[in-house]
Amino acid sequence: MGQAEKETEVTSVKRTGRLKWIVSGLLLALAAFIVMSLPRGYSDDLSPIGKGKPAVVLIRDKNAVQSFDLIDVMNSIRDEYTGKVEFLLTDFDTRQGQVFAETHHATRATLVLLDANGNLAKVLHAPQTAGSLRQEIGTLFGGKP
Repeated sequence: MGQAEKETEVTSVKRTGRLKWIVSGLLLALAAFIVMSLPRGYSDDLSPIGKGKPAVVLIRDKNAVQSFDLIDVMNSIRDEYTGKVEFLLTDFDTRQGQVFAETHHATRATLVLLDANGNLAKVLHAPQTAGSLRQEIGTLFGGKP
């Protein structure tokens, strides 16, 4: 093998190595973007209620399509209210969810809006839209997102 062939082979190996790192980096960046784009979950810890921020609590029934629709509505506006409104959920099929529903005169697949002190402001039944929820939050808690 001549000198020129050896140099060509070394250059080819270097390019292949660089290409692997570039492809790996791009795949890693794509994976990070996908993970960051996934919807964040909702906490079922109701302890933030009454601690200075209004709260919107979904009383979820896993067997009701309306619950999934209400989660979609909450997902569509949640980022607008970051740091201003707590978005939480409780499952109706749990003791905590049933007690919460009874306490706030709510039913399955409803949104309960509570003021910053934890007092009941309004119960919204399905169906709701992002616009209707946004309007209720603005009316009850003042201001815009």
